[in-house]
Amino acid sequence: MSALPNTQPRERLQSSWYDLVSEQLKTLIPKFGLEQESPQLCRAYELICNESLGLHPGASASTLNHDRTPIQFSLAMGSGEMPPLQFLSEVGDPRLSGADQREFVASRVRSLSEMLHLRGDLNDLGDLIDRTTAVDTHELDPDHGGTLWIGASFAPRGRCGLKIYLNGKNGTEDERWARLDRFVAHFGNLKKQLGLRRLTASKLSPLGMAISLSPDESPTGRIYLSGYGNRVAYYERLLQHFGDGQYVDAFNQYTELMLGEDRAYPTQSAVFSIGLGQTSGRRTDAKIEFCGHCLFQSDAQALDRYLQWLTLRKIDALPYTDLLDVIAPGKISSTKVNTHIYLGLGWKDEQEYTTIYLKPHPAECESRCDEL
Repeated sequence: MSALPNTQPRERLQSSWYDLVSEQLKTLIPKFGLEQESPQLCRAYELICNESLGLHPGASASTLNHDRTPIQFSLAMGSGEMPPLQFLSEVGDPRLSGADQREFVASRVRSLSEMLHLRGDLNDLGDLIDRTTAVDTHELDPDHGGTLWIGASFAPRGRCGLKIYLNGKNGTEDERWARLDRFVAHFGNLKKQLGLRRLTASKLSPLGMAISLSPDESPTGRIYLSGYGNRVAYYERLLQHFGDGQYVDAFNQYTELMLGEDRAYPTQSAVFSIGLGQTSGRRTDAKIEFCGHCLFQSDAQALDRYLQWLTLRKIDALPYTDLLDVIAPGKISSTKVNTHIYLGLGWKDEQEYTTIYLKPHPAECESRCDEL
């Protein structure tokens, strides 16, 4: 891993999240074949995480994970080539106001876009972000889950991307839907969104939005809707609407394996999302993900079931096991879910893929997992 430039704005705390994850990235780069991309990956990590991860584990106030860990790793795995290595993080000093954070994120996105040669009118996207994330200063109980997060992905041969996540939970239910409508309209998909709202009435609520930037495509959007207490059959109807019977069949197999006997009962936390933009007219950019804490009794159970799923779909499990070995070193907990945050299934351009979000741990953490 290339040495990170010495541009820290303050003295780094010993054993900060930044240092711990940096060491994990050093190990992951050769495992994902990213030696050539290493300089860009390291610089992107610094631009995104330098300020937000400069805290000792346990001192963070992040709400990205249930235990306040301010970063996640993720994979989107199919039957093709090596999946990108992806991470998602808080951005900027956590003490920044909402307006100051948006300004800080805009400056970092501009730097990242120039470095990675990403396409898109950043002034236009900045206006969209401002309109979408603005919070009513008179709101009595604003959501404190953060406003913006940034995700980056890197794969061999220069395949890279950036994703800006926007919190969609502020305001009343009607205000949240109105904010979502404005976001969808920006990508020319408002008619589709109005149809989605009729399908999801009283079943799903706006959770967030995301803007994806890449070197090869114009910016695309994604909306995320959260559900709780819905039966599997409800999500099957959504997939039937946005896809076809093939997606429903795959989803049935997925839930039979992942939920087991619990498939007969209402599901707990789930996130349904659809893509907006160039591929949205094909009605195949849909994804559903379940909370790992709701699905499993332990990380050991999650590992076992996920490996079974990858085998069933003929997907190479090595990227998953390599990532898990590095970011959660030591014994996998047999009593708690400490690492597997969200798992899901999606389709884009007629291609199926499976997703997983994993929370990193300091090396000494796993030895205590079964004691917590």
